[in-house]
Amino acid sequence: MFARRIRRLTARLRRRVTGIAASPFASPAAAACADTLRQAFAVYRTDRLVGIEAGAFAHAIQSRLDVVDPGAEGYRSEDLEQQRDFSVKFRWGHDHDFGAFAVAGEMGDRHVELMANFMALFGLSSEHFRGKDVLDVGCWTGGTTLLLAALGANVVAVEEVRKYASTTQFLATSFGLAGRVEVRPLSIYSCNTTAFRTRFDSVYFPGVVYHLSDPLIALRILYNALRVGGDILVESAGIDLEAPYCRFDGSRIVHKGTREALNRAGWNWFMPSPSALARMMQEAGFTDVQSLWHGPAGRVFAYGRKTSPVAICRAGLSVPDIP
Repeated sequence: MFARRIRRLTARLRRRVTGIAASPFASPAAAACADTLRQAFAVYRTDRLVGIEAGAFAHAIQSRLDVVDPGAEGYRSEDLEQQRDFSVKFRWGHDHDFGAFAVAGEMGDRHVELMANFMALFGLSSEHFRGKDVLDVGCWTGGTTLLLAALGANVVAVEEVRKYASTTQFLATSFGLAGRVEVRPLSIYSCNTTAFRTRFDSVYFPGVVYHLSDPLIALRILYNALRVGGDILVESAGIDLEAPYCRFDGSRIVHKGTREALNRAGWNWFMPSPSALARMMQEAGFTDVQSLWHGPAGRVFAYGRKTSPVAICRAGLSVPDIP
């Protein structure tokens, strides 16, 4: 145990000195997969637009960037100090080269990186989503949604920040995907309805669970959204521990950025270790759960399946009547 801790401490120190490893990918196979995914994503360029001219499309995108509009999200001026900066000020999610112009995203190329790592870590092929009904949770400005559609999925995307949901729907419509992509401006907790239950073959859930105040209820909602035989892919910031621990951060912990620029990063609730995330998924009903710490990315990756309908322990649940 002591030797293992020393190895992990050494790895952490190395990352602090050299930065994140030169490659964020789980393996050379993942890096090769990323190249294939980038080619699939490259169809979303202005020469492939449907029903809108390139100039009007560019204006519609560029005019949204950095706009501060708290009223659009229903915030009162006296509440703003406590709200997440990225909900108040429009920040683009992932890098996107539209051909005629490009937009740099807050998360860079991570929509591609994450998908490639999921495929490599859990043995999924590039055909995994083809023809499937997929729920994309927390779509931001549409990078993950468009990538899933490029892989052949029929996508329902949910995003609690209305301006981002609107942007993702605009992109889907502009690229002729309106029949295969539906975007809903919803919190994940608002998906606890019959309209979402047993509707999906797969749930794509990266970069969200640690932003949630009630992750177990959220995971149960997603379990209920899956058909029997369906699966979920989860990725999260977390802590590199073997024990099933969660660190509580809360919205008062800010890792970088400034209030003046409205670009503060942080705003996390519970940061799980891999085994803590696995236990939460199992409590929610998932089986065949795999959860691991991916060192190069410094994140937790997990996979689970819904193999049969099972009940959830109701003691202390914030939503006691959840199916």
